[in-house]
This record gives sequence, C-alpha cells and structure tokens, in this order.
Amino acid sequence: MGSTQIYTMRELNHDTPQVIREINESGKPAAITRRGRFVALITPLANSGVESAALAAAVEAAPDRAQILGEENVDSVQTPDQVAADLDITLPVQD
Repeated sequence: MGSTQIYTMRELNHDTPQVIREINESGKPAAITRRGRFVALITPLANSGVESAALAAAVEAAPDRAQILGEENVDSVQTPDQVAADLDITLPVQD
C-alpha cells in the first residue's frame, strides 16, 4: 500500500474525529483494519469539491432551474394560501 496510512478499527472507534482529520489533511485514502485484515478504505473528501458537485447536480435537476439561475423571470408570485389550495392542503391557523 506504499504511503497509505493504516488505522485499526480500535483507533477509528476510539478517536474518530482525529482519524478523519488526519485523513483529510493528508489528502490520501487510508486503510482500516480489523484483527489484522483490511476491511475498509476511507477516501478524503475535504477540498474535493463534493459539496459543489452535489449542489450543481441539484440545481441542474430542479424543475425551476432557469429561475434559480436567473435565466428566466418568475411569471407570478403565489401566496401560501394559493399554494395550499393548489396542493389541496389546509394550512394551520396562525394566531
């Protein structure tokens, strides 16, 4: 495994935040062992842009994508009561 860091399950269970921090700071995957056998590989995601990719995918799939991106104007604005009526639901009474 070369320069791959190896952690035991005991280390991972005992100090998860520190292990994850070390993995993310190294930028390299780390192997996890249990009773001397490799059971998992943890891949760092910090600084990988995974959040940006997920957000971009969500925007791309959104039915109102053009409005979200400002490519299209909103045709009309509905009140909460209008939306509730369209969805055939009853809003709770506000005091």
